[in-house]
Formats: sequence, C-alpha cells, structure tokens
Amino acid sequence: MMGKQLRYLEIAQTIKTKIRQGVFPQGQCLPSQKELASIFDTSIMTIRGALAELAQEGIVNIIHGVGTFVGSTSFNANSIGLQGFQNEMGNQKRSITNTVLSCEHDIKDSRLDKLFCNDGARYSCLTRLRTIDDTPVILQRSYVAHVHKDIFASYKAEDSLYQHFTSRTGLLVTQGKEIMTPILLEEKEKEILKLQGPATAFFSQRVSISLDDAIVLYDEAYLAGPYVVMASRKSGKTNVFKYIINNAGKAEPENSFFDPDLWEDLV
Repeated sequence: MMGKQLRYLEIAQTIKTKIRQGVFPQGQCLPSQKELASIFDTSIMTIRGALAELAQEGIVNIIHGVGTFVGSTSFNANSIGLQGFQNEMGNQKRSITNTVLSCEHDIKDSRLDKLFCNDGARYSCLTRLRTIDDTPVILQRSYVAHVHKDIFASYKAEDSLYQHFTSRTGLLVTQGKEIMTPILLEEKEKEILKLQGPATAFFSQRVSISLDDAIVLYDEAYLAGPYVVMASRKSGKTNVFKYIINNAGKAEPENSFFDPDLWEDLV
C-alpha cells in the first residue's frame, strides 16, 4: 500500500511539473487515464489517485465523461490560487480591516532556514493587525525570503497578500499547511490584541506553497481566543474547516449546528 501511495504522489508531481513547463498547456485536456497509465507504466487506479490529488489542489478540473482539463489562466487566478483569511472573511460577509504595524528586513532565523531550505539566508517580516468591527482579532507576522523583500515594500493593507505576491513574482500559491496550537498570550501580543488578564489564543503556523512545490511564505498568527472559533465538516476521508469570528458576544454552540450560513461553504 505504501508503495502505491508514493507512486501516485510521484506521478502527480510529474504531471504538475509538466503543466508548469507547458508540456500540458493551460485549458487543454490531459491524455486519457488509459494513456497516462501507459505513459507511467502503472494502473488506472494509481492514475486516478494522482489526478484526484491534483484536482484537490485545484490544478486540474475533472469533468466526468469528458476528461481532465488543466486549469486556464483565469481559472488559476480565481480558483487554483489559495484563499487567504481576507477572502474567507469576505465569503462570510464580514468586513475586515488590516493595519500594517511594521516591516522588517535582514532577519536571520535558523527556523526559517529549515523551512525555506536556505542556510544562513536573510528574510523580511510584515506584521499586520486584523480587526473586525473595531475589535482586534488577529496579529499576524508573514515572512518571505530576502529575494522577495520588495513585495512587502509595495504591499497595501487592503490587498490580499497572496494575490499581491502572485502579481509581483508570477508564483502562484496553491497549497497551505497549517498547525494550530492553543496558547496563553505573552504581554506584548496581549497588549496589541487589547486583551486583559490571562488571555488565550490559537497560535497558527502556516507555510504557503507555490505551484512548483516550494515554500514561499511562512506565517505566524495569534487568533484571539475570545473571538475565534473553528468549524469543521467531515465527509468520508475529507475534512474541511474554516475560521469563524464571533466578536458580538458569546453564542451557544448548539445553535450553530442549525445555522445554514455557517455550513453551506464547508463542502
């Protein structure tokens, strides 16, 4: 089983590389599953696993009975590109205000060296505060390699950082990996988020990955515990979650299960 799993991921990576190189052009149909199985000398089931992986990332569009299509340029911009927090809040019809607190350069950090696979490199950090209805809810620090430092210099607070990054570099962010840890806030972060006494938060660590499987952004964010809730819908092996901001007072979780607006986009 492990060999087959590694094989379908290997094939998915090869197809992704060919898409990036233009071997499989944008908007065109890939060879049939039978043809791909012959090309890669494997079973159709393994090919289906590889295509499902690419479809999950939004790189291809599987139309049953028709074929598997490589996402067009417009499809990439709107659907393949990873959504950021600002987009998620827009989907929930919540207005979010971003404030740039600082922009630092020439940072050296061994943790970042490991993530970006670049020993002894320098990095830039953009620190933002996100507020909803004048309530500070997220303190976020975003890191990029020194080669991309000008991206932060030209960034405007109202912009999506993902979209701005893509427009300046041509690198499309298609994947994100995130780890959430509950913590007690330190005094500095607590003061910025305007919280009193022992204050909890979700500490988010996230890497953002481009189409060619390189880590291009690293984020650390403090999501204020009193206002942030996670909702998750599970179906088979699929598990989808989203952030919910509740800054209007304590809500009864039991009532949330019957709120269609909460669950409609968790599919």
